[in-house]
Amino acid sequence: MIKKVSSKKKKELVKAIKNPNRYFRLDFGRYGGEVAMGEITEAQFNYWEGKDEELAEHIAGADWGDDREDDGTPPEAKFTKPFYEYEDICHTSGPEFSDGQYMTITETDKDGHSMQDEEGNFIEDRQIDMKDFKKLGIKVKCTAEHNSGSKSCKDKYYLFGQYFNKGGWYTGSIQTDHRGLDLKKIAINYENCDGFQVFSEIVYNNEHYHLEEDSTGKSSTFYVMEGDDV
Repeated sequence: MIKKVSSKKKKELVKAIKNPNRYFRLDFGRYGGEVAMGEITEAQFNYWEGKDEELAEHIAGADWGDDREDDGTPPEAKFTKPFYEYEDICHTSGPEFSDGQYMTITETDKDGHSMQDEEGNFIEDRQIDMKDFKKLGIKVKCTAEHNSGSKSCKDKYYLFGQYFNKGGWYTGSIQTDHRGLDLKKIAINYENCDGFQVFSEIVYNNEHYHLEEDSTGKSSTFYVMEGDDV
């Protein structure tokens, strides 16, 4: 007996033959930024503890080197390089992983242009709140914790520096087969940097995709801390 193929199946088969590969771009927003944490001296910690605003001004001029105006900081407490060079504990940038943040899925052609259907209409983007990632099968994992109680900060005095940005972070073109993007093949590994949860890449089907950034600065935060057992 010959099995009858439904019209829906026929359409899917034709699509698979005509377009064996499909392409997608993932965009993440709207907030994120850059964070660096690095070890400092006891003298730097003792001088700057509780002086966050003054520290921010001092750090802002740190890349001027010896030519900047003396702000009265004792030599042993000065920061002589940009905050992002204090990075032996961690240094990363990208979108923040938190509720209210979202991922937008855009289907594109192989050249990265938004895809159109057979009637010439653009295929509607799909937007997913990050709070729903796990429920939808997206793998999310915290790969490192950095705070006063973490192993990475234990026995250390350290500087926390962060630029907080507004905008978007996006992948290059992700190629799939004719079935399209499978959410269960997406994995996100983030670092928790004293409460700021950020990731710089995503993994799809075991392929790593670095995130490009299109954002503007909104604010910055700088402070000194001491880890456990200092």
